[in-house]
Amino acid sequence: MGKYEFIINLIDYDLFTDSNQRQVLKKNRLTQQQTEYRLPTKDFIELLDELNRYHRSRNQQTFWKMIEKKYLNLGNQIIR
Repeated sequence: MGKYEFIINLIDYDLFTDSNQRQVLKKNRLTQQQTEYRLPTKDFIELLDELNRYHRSRNQQTFWKMIEKKYLNLGNQIIR
């Protein structure tokens, strides 16, 4: 996990990014499960922008579900 930088924690998850590779690491704080995603450039920038603007929203659960559906989905997941 050395190449990733911590960005934010939402609900039970910590998000880390590797800007050079446009990758996002999602880590569940309860189970310690980690999942990596690689996003297209435009989506990576949009994700960072949305996290910057809306992470303090009152309904964190709804915000997190939107992030997972739009950006952290199976289509962007890195399978190793």
